[in-house]
Amino acid sequence: MRFRRLLYVLLFFISFGEVTANGDNWSDILKQKKGTVEFYWYPNNVIIENSLDIIDGIEHDLAVSFIDYLNEKYDLSIELKWIETDGFEEVIQIVREGTGGTFGASSISITKKRSEYLNFTSPYMADVAVLISNANMPIALSIDELRSILQNNTAISITNTTLVEALNELKRKLNIDFTIDYVKNSGNIIDKISQVPNSFGYVDIANFLVAVDNNTNVKRQFFMPIKLEGLALVFSKGSDWKVPVDDYFNSDQFQKDKQVIITRYLGSNASQIIDRISKSAEIGPLEEIVLSNREKEAQYERLLEASRRDQNSEILTLVLASIIIVVLIVLGLLFALYRVKSKNNARLRAQRKLAEDANEQLRMLNEEKNSLIQILAHDLRSPLSNILNGSQIIESSEKLSDQGNRLLGFILESSERMRSMIDKVLDVDAIETGKLNIKNEVFDMNEIIDQIVKQNATKASDKFINIRTDLADDLKVRADKVYSQQVIENLVSNAIKYSPINSEVEILARPENNMVRISVADQGPGLTPDDQKKLFRKYQQLSAKPTKGEMSIGLGLSIVKLFTERMGGKVAYETEVNKGTTFHVYLRQPAD
Repeated sequence: MRFRRLLYVLLFFISFGEVTANGDNWSDILKQKKGTVEFYWYPNNVIIENSLDIIDGIEHDLAVSFIDYLNEKYDLSIELKWIETDGFEEVIQIVREGTGGTFGASSISITKKRSEYLNFTSPYMADVAVLISNANMPIALSIDELRSILQNNTAISITNTTLVEALNELKRKLNIDFTIDYVKNSGNIIDKISQVPNSFGYVDIANFLVAVDNNTNVKRQFFMPIKLEGLALVFSKGSDWKVPVDDYFNSDQFQKDKQVIITRYLGSNASQIIDRISKSAEIGPLEEIVLSNREKEAQYERLLEASRRDQNSEILTLVLASIIIVVLIVLGLLFALYRVKSKNNARLRAQRKLAEDANEQLRMLNEEKNSLIQILAHDLRSPLSNILNGSQIIESSEKLSDQGNRLLGFILESSERMRSMIDKVLDVDAIETGKLNIKNEVFDMNEIIDQIVKQNATKASDKFINIRTDLADDLKVRADKVYSQQVIENLVSNAIKYSPINSEVEILARPENNMVRISVADQGPGLTPDDQKKLFRKYQQLSAKPTKGEMSIGLGLSIVKLFTERMGGKVAYETEVNKGTTFHVYLRQPAD
């Protein structure tokens, strides 16, 4: 056994000796204003139609952005050459022995040992691996069950990687024995586990999400995930490229490029999961929920195949259609209630002017109406829960057709809209019935603004909108912290919603006459004279439409005005048609 391993190592280094890595030195490129950078790579993703996809595609686009950044900043003409190798280990060895502009890209984990002979860029993605198994193996509900499931079975991994190290650590912690078969990349791991019964292994989370989307025959075990420092590109230790590498990979431009590229390949949901995991020590409850939803989508496909064999798709379609009709009726009722409430308020104001002796009767009518809105808004949550529970029962016991699957997706989307509208109704009702509990306190407004910018970063990125902030230092206000956050959140969300793609939203904050002025400016269509007449009224639809089809029920600006005024502040705006609108919120500064 030892002789065979020694022979393998000798052949491995002999084969690598034939490769000469000769990317140009950074100092030479600066002198000559041109040069060549070589990127060595090996395909690392699940086998799908386009070989340059997911991790490979992310690393490719990051490398292109890196070179574009240097070319523009230093007025250079650098050629980027991609060279495919025969395996992961060859990428490592070539970069280790290379000089100058020699880089490697193959979903490489940052480890202390590799840092001894390789330079790493800043990580571009969280390095999280999950334990998966063939679909015929049960899901373990405890560590003891996991130990029993894996004992004496076969693991699949890649030699000399953190994935095989994780398997050896798993073997040690669970005190079990199993064999390990080796493949060349993460895609091969997933392919082989899906084909070999009772097999399992670790795979990076990005490729796992791709496998789920492609309905691969694997399951995720909920225990023993691993999280390392991150995935990064590598370059030679003897290279003089550290300065330009640090220049780009520590810049704001890299953070923007990274977010756009990862979202492009994995979608916003998966991008958010990976971003959340990169900021935490482990996979938390929210990430588990989203991962489970992704996995359920694969289960829907399997249910669909079974439903075709059992000829039950027509019955399921009818049931789903009935549920959708109920959802639409409830939505229609909710909108009707909104209009009734608005008309009743107008009627009450008019009747007060006609006769004082009708005041008590009108007050009682208004109370009954508000009570009805509260009861209906709260009670609508029960049928909404029933609809979702019914969908889950169908999911677990029945099989869906193509049409049924589409209808189920529509149910989930409609339910989410219902929930948002119910919350808006309850907010407005709390204000009008005097149940709004204002708790004024002194806090730093800049912290609130920074939090809102982070919360809206993904929505802005989806539309290629840049959120720019210009905040004065130490902006203390005396107001209700929760409602202040909702006011600014509504204005920023509206600015993104009505701004065109590739535009900018600007947030400024300044002290002004014993107040703090927070301004949110967009580059949207602006407000027409007719829009301005009904700007802060409830349930008003203005002439401008969301630029990406987002939902709007006309309550956001009315909540901004009501909340601000209840906190002792005021709201103003400036607008110009076809150029944009700026909203100003004034909140009180604390007394000295």
